[in-house]
Amino acid sequence: MEVLPMPVRWAIVGCGDIANKAVAPAITGHPDAELVSLFSHTPERAEELRSAHGAERATTDLTEAVGADDVDAVYVASPVFRHAEETLAAVRAGKHVIVEKPMALSVADGERMIAAADEAGVHLSVAYYRRFFPKSRRIHDLIADGAIGTPVVCEITIGSSARITPDNPKYWRTLPEQGGGGALMDVGSHRLDLACYWLGEPRQVCGFADTVVRDDMEVPDIECLLARMKSGAHLHCTATWAIATRADDVAIRGSEGTLSVRGYDRDPLVLARGDAIEEFDLPPEANWHVPLIADFTRALVEGREPEFTARDGIQATRIMEGCYRSSETGRTVEV
Repeated sequence: MEVLPMPVRWAIVGCGDIANKAVAPAITGHPDAELVSLFSHTPERAEELRSAHGAERATTDLTEAVGADDVDAVYVASPVFRHAEETLAAVRAGKHVIVEKPMALSVADGERMIAAADEAGVHLSVAYYRRFFPKSRRIHDLIADGAIGTPVVCEITIGSSARITPDNPKYWRTLPEQGGGGALMDVGSHRLDLACYWLGEPRQVCGFADTVVRDDMEVPDIECLLARMKSGAHLHCTATWAIATRADDVAIRGSEGTLSVRGYDRDPLVLARGDAIEEFDLPPEANWHVPLIADFTRALVEGREPEFTARDGIQATRIMEGCYRSSETGRTVEV
């Protein structure tokens, strides 16, 4: 893989909250990176972020944004229904790409994105930045070191009573053709990716996607799935926008112990082995995108692969698509 000179020159496609509050600051704050260009369908928004973050230019022309000679890498920060189109445009222009999560609306789209990146000889990663949390890495290492014996089951519950009204810029998340699903596609995808990081790739999925309470949304308000991983471990995941009390709980139960977190983004990791309890307080970076951008940038200047690639990122999409297909057919789905 080609070694890029410093600084790595970035364009951001999509100028929503993630781009403004997380991605742009992570790029401009890295000593080996430079923010060159911003693309949005709304010219005023592109110019607003250009001015705020000191980029050279703003544009509403996607071809111009991703095809410019002074752009090395592109961060696709748009809604998921645009991921495939915009990622394909960038990689076919010879640019390295990080695409926001979830990777795409379908596994087929994700595979097309990977194939195009391979053909172009560029790197493609998915923005599952929680893999870089110190907590996530410690769980991975503790499992690898045998701290809980053989992993048997990972249990995940993520949910809230999220109210996304039609006047909210994020309303697309509640539209099946744009968001692809409910809380599972939105916040659940991050947790499924972590499960794959800890347990390996999925093999089979069965699941249900239903509306129990929220008839104000077109997407399901609860999605529950059971996955059998290639390792033999099981994964249980519930993602919902129908509960009054926020939940973000993870537990990995093994033959000799359990790793658990009650509020994944904020609370300590607990290792329980018999009567012995050990806590690890491992807060993430203030800007969760910083380690993601740092690793990808360093990979380009060092001529190596990023730590996590799109082949890792597509696994969560395989599980989610399997859940929806299983719910429709009433059958277990090979993924």
